[in-house]
Amino acid sequence: MPAHISAKEKTEPEYRLLVAPHFAERTLHYVTRVILETTRTFATFRYELSVEEKIDAGSITLSILGFKTPHLTLPAAGPARFQKDYDGLKGTYTVIIEGIDGRENSFSIRITPKKIELVKSPRKPFVQVVTDASRWISPTT
Repeated sequence: MPAHISAKEKTEPEYRLLVAPHFAERTLHYVTRVILETTRTFATFRYELSVEEKIDAGSITLSILGFKTPHLTLPAAGPARFQKDYDGLKGTYTVIIEGIDGRENSFSIRITPKKIELVKSPRKPFVQVVTDASRWISPTT
């Protein structure tokens, strides 16, 4: 590793965030699907990621509170995950992810009914952002 790159800068993201359009078959229209999951895979259970969410005009904040045991306690390996579909989001939003340790990552995205574009990323992200569901590779999908 070159001397100007520290080990801390070379670390992999701790979380992955998918923000992508999703066609809701039940309502027959597009929603914005948000999936936040750990990059770490847990061997015993697929834990739920406990997240406090806040949506204001122009911003979406997801504060990671910790882990919850799954509703079904069947053994299965996988990442801890939070998933939610949002209806009616359009325009440019600042997405803020607050980690358990107090760190924050802030992203800017542009949402249209059928496309989401990453406009701006943080310089030192601990969250990897994906805006195209076809590029989302997860052990649980």
